[in-house]
Amino acid sequence: MAIAYQSTEKRVELVRAAMGLLHRQGLQRTTLADVASEAHVPLGNVYYYFKTKEALAEAVIAAHEAALCECLAALDAAHEDPKARLQALIRAPLDEADDVIRFGCPHGSLCQELEKLDPDAPLAQAAARLFEIYVTWAEQQFRALGDRRTSRDRAVELIAALQGTMLLANTMRSPDLLVRQLRRIERMLDE
Repeated sequence: MAIAYQSTEKRVELVRAAMGLLHRQGLQRTTLADVASEAHVPLGNVYYYFKTKEALAEAVIAAHEAALCECLAALDAAHEDPKARLQALIRAPLDEADDVIRFGCPHGSLCQELEKLDPDAPLAQAAARLFEIYVTWAEQQFRALGDRRTSRDRAVELIAALQGTMLLANTMRSPDLLVRQLRRIERMLDE
Protein backbone atom coordinates (compact mmCIF):
# COMPACT_ATOMS: atom_id res chain seq x y z
CA MET A 1 0.00 0.00 0.00
CA ALA A 2 1.34 3.43 -0.94
CA ILE A 3 2.10 5.86 1.85
CA ALA A 4 -0.21 8.89 1.87
CA TYR A 5 1.85 12.07 2.01
CA GLN A 6 0.86 15.60 2.71
CA SER A 7 1.94 17.83 -0.16
CA THR A 8 4.87 19.39 1.70
CA GLU A 9 5.97 16.02 3.06
CA LYS A 10 6.20 14.59 -0.43
CA ARG A 11 8.24 17.54 -1.67
CA VAL A 12 10.60 17.23 1.30
CA GLU A 13 10.99 13.50 0.66
CA LEU A 14 11.81 14.16 -3.00
CA VAL A 15 14.43 16.75 -2.05
CA ARG A 16 15.91 14.37 0.56
CA ALA A 17 16.13 11.60 -2.03
CA ALA A 18 17.72 13.98 -4.54
CA MET A 19 20.27 15.16 -1.96
CA GLY A 20 21.49 11.62 -1.44
CA LEU A 21 21.57 10.82 -5.14
CA LEU A 22 23.39 14.00 -6.08
CA HIS A 23 25.98 13.27 -3.42
CA ARG A 24 26.48 9.68 -4.51
CA GLN A 25 26.31 10.02 -8.28
CA GLY A 26 26.28 13.72 -9.14
CA LEU A 27 23.85 15.93 -11.01
CA GLN A 28 24.77 14.76 -14.49
CA ARG A 29 24.17 11.07 -13.75
CA THR A 30 21.02 11.59 -11.70
CA THR A 31 17.68 11.59 -13.50
CA LEU A 32 14.27 12.60 -12.24
CA ALA A 33 13.32 8.94 -12.63
CA ASP A 34 16.16 8.05 -10.22
CA VAL A 35 14.74 10.52 -7.70
CA ALA A 36 11.25 9.07 -8.07
CA SER A 37 12.59 5.56 -7.52
CA GLU A 38 14.66 6.61 -4.50
CA ALA A 39 11.64 8.38 -2.96
CA HIS A 40 9.32 5.49 -3.85
CA VAL A 41 6.89 7.69 -5.77
CA PRO A 42 5.66 7.70 -9.36
CA LEU A 43 7.71 9.82 -11.77
CA GLY A 44 4.72 12.10 -12.32
CA ASN A 45 4.95 13.18 -8.68
CA VAL A 46 8.47 14.46 -9.26
CA TYR A 47 7.31 16.47 -12.27
CA TYR A 48 4.42 17.88 -10.24
CA TYR A 49 6.88 19.50 -7.81
CA PHE A 50 9.90 20.01 -10.07
CA LYS A 51 9.43 20.66 -13.78
CA THR A 52 13.17 20.24 -14.47
CA LYS A 53 16.25 18.72 -12.94
CA GLU A 54 17.57 22.27 -12.47
CA ALA A 55 14.53 23.18 -10.37
CA LEU A 56 15.15 20.10 -8.24
CA ALA A 57 18.84 21.03 -7.92
CA GLU A 58 17.84 24.51 -6.72
CA ALA A 59 15.66 22.90 -4.05
CA VAL A 60 18.56 20.62 -3.05
CA ILE A 61 20.87 23.62 -2.69
CA ALA A 62 18.27 25.43 -0.57
CA ALA A 63 17.92 22.34 1.62
CA HIS A 64 21.71 22.13 2.02
CA GLU A 65 21.78 25.83 2.97
CA ALA A 66 19.06 25.36 5.58
CA ALA A 67 20.74 22.26 7.02
CA LEU A 68 24.12 23.99 7.11
CA CYS A 69 22.71 27.04 8.90
CA GLU A 70 20.99 24.72 11.38
CA CYS A 71 24.23 22.79 11.95
CA LEU A 72 26.25 25.97 12.52
CA ALA A 73 23.58 27.35 14.87
CA ALA A 74 23.79 24.08 16.80
CA LEU A 75 27.57 24.53 17.11
CA ASP A 76 26.97 28.07 18.37
CA ALA A 77 24.50 26.78 20.95
CA ALA A 78 26.61 23.81 22.04
CA HIS A 79 29.88 25.70 22.57
CA GLU A 80 30.34 29.03 24.29
CA ASP A 81 33.95 29.32 23.13
CA PRO A 82 34.48 30.26 19.46
CA LYS A 83 37.60 28.09 19.33
CA ALA A 84 35.57 25.07 20.49
CA ARG A 85 33.06 25.84 17.74
CA LEU A 86 35.80 25.86 15.12
CA GLN A 87 37.23 22.63 16.51
CA ALA A 88 33.79 21.01 16.27
CA LEU A 89 33.53 22.13 12.64
CA ILE A 90 36.95 20.63 11.91
CA ARG A 91 35.91 17.32 13.49
CA ALA A 92 32.52 17.22 11.75
CA PRO A 93 33.71 15.23 8.69
CA LEU A 94 34.59 12.36 11.02
CA ASP A 95 30.88 11.87 11.73
CA GLU A 96 30.36 11.09 8.03
CA ALA A 97 33.80 9.64 7.31
CA ASP A 98 32.56 6.66 5.28
CA ASP A 99 30.53 8.89 2.95
CA VAL A 100 33.37 11.42 2.69
CA ILE A 101 35.77 8.65 1.68
CA ARG A 102 33.35 7.16 -0.86
CA PHE A 103 31.72 10.29 -2.32
CA GLY A 104 33.53 13.38 -1.02
CA CYS A 105 31.94 16.34 0.72
CA PRO A 106 28.33 16.78 -0.38
CA HIS A 107 28.76 20.54 -0.57
CA GLY A 108 32.17 20.50 -2.22
CA SER A 109 31.16 17.87 -4.77
CA LEU A 110 27.98 19.71 -5.69
CA CYS A 111 29.71 23.07 -6.00
CA GLN A 112 32.47 21.63 -8.18
CA GLU A 113 30.02 19.96 -10.51
CA LEU A 114 27.76 23.00 -10.88
CA GLU A 115 30.71 25.32 -11.43
CA LYS A 116 31.82 23.17 -14.37
CA LEU A 117 28.44 23.53 -16.03
CA ASP A 118 28.68 27.32 -16.24
CA PRO A 119 30.23 29.52 -13.56
CA ASP A 120 27.75 32.30 -14.30
CA ALA A 121 24.69 30.05 -14.20
CA PRO A 122 22.21 30.58 -11.38
CA LEU A 123 22.81 27.04 -10.09
CA ALA A 124 26.56 27.61 -9.75
CA GLN A 125 25.97 30.91 -7.99
CA ALA A 126 23.44 29.30 -5.66
CA ALA A 127 25.87 26.53 -4.81
CA ALA A 128 28.62 29.07 -4.12
CA ARG A 129 26.42 30.47 -1.34
CA LEU A 130 27.08 27.27 0.60
CA PHE A 131 30.75 28.11 0.91
CA GLU A 132 29.97 31.72 1.70
CA ILE A 133 27.92 30.48 4.67
CA TYR A 134 30.89 28.44 5.89
CA VAL A 135 33.38 31.27 5.42
CA THR A 136 31.17 33.93 7.01
CA TRP A 137 30.50 31.73 10.04
CA ALA A 138 34.20 30.88 10.48
CA GLU A 139 35.09 34.55 10.08
CA GLN A 140 32.67 35.40 12.91
CA GLN A 141 34.40 32.82 15.12
CA PHE A 142 37.85 34.26 14.41
CA ARG A 143 36.54 37.77 15.10
CA ALA A 144 35.10 36.57 18.41
CA LEU A 145 38.58 35.24 19.23
CA GLY A 146 39.88 38.78 18.79
CA ASP A 147 41.25 38.52 15.26
CA ARG A 148 39.70 41.52 13.55
CA ARG A 149 42.40 42.11 10.95
CA THR A 150 42.82 38.69 9.32
CA SER A 151 39.63 36.90 10.33
CA ARG A 152 38.35 36.65 6.72
CA ASP A 153 41.66 35.28 5.44
CA ARG A 154 41.87 32.76 8.26
CA ALA A 155 38.29 31.66 7.62
CA VAL A 156 38.98 31.11 3.92
CA GLU A 157 42.16 29.21 4.77
CA LEU A 158 40.30 26.98 7.24
CA ILE A 159 37.46 26.13 4.86
CA ALA A 160 39.93 25.54 2.01
CA ALA A 161 41.95 23.20 4.22
CA LEU A 162 38.83 21.26 5.22
CA GLN A 163 37.60 20.95 1.65
CA GLY A 164 41.04 19.98 0.39
CA THR A 165 41.34 17.33 3.06
CA MET A 166 37.98 15.81 2.16
CA LEU A 167 38.83 15.89 -1.55
CA LEU A 168 42.17 14.14 -1.00
CA ALA A 169 40.67 11.57 1.38
CA ASN A 170 37.98 10.82 -1.20
CA THR A 171 40.37 10.69 -4.15
CA MET A 172 42.89 8.53 -2.33
CA ARG A 173 40.18 6.50 -0.53
CA SER A 174 42.05 7.03 2.71
CA PRO A 175 40.33 7.26 6.09
CA ASP A 176 43.76 7.62 7.71
CA LEU A 177 44.54 10.68 5.60
CA LEU A 178 41.20 12.21 6.62
CA VAL A 179 41.92 11.73 10.32
CA ARG A 180 45.57 12.87 10.11
CA GLN A 181 44.81 15.99 8.12
CA LEU A 182 41.87 17.01 10.29
CA ARG A 183 44.13 16.70 13.35
CA ARG A 184 46.72 18.81 11.54
CA ILE A 185 44.12 21.49 10.77
CA GLU A 186 43.08 21.46 14.40
CA ARG A 187 46.70 21.98 15.45
CA MET A 188 46.96 24.87 12.98
CA LEU A 189 44.00 26.44 14.76
CA ASP A 190 46.09 26.46 17.95
CA GLU A 191 48.83 28.38 16.19
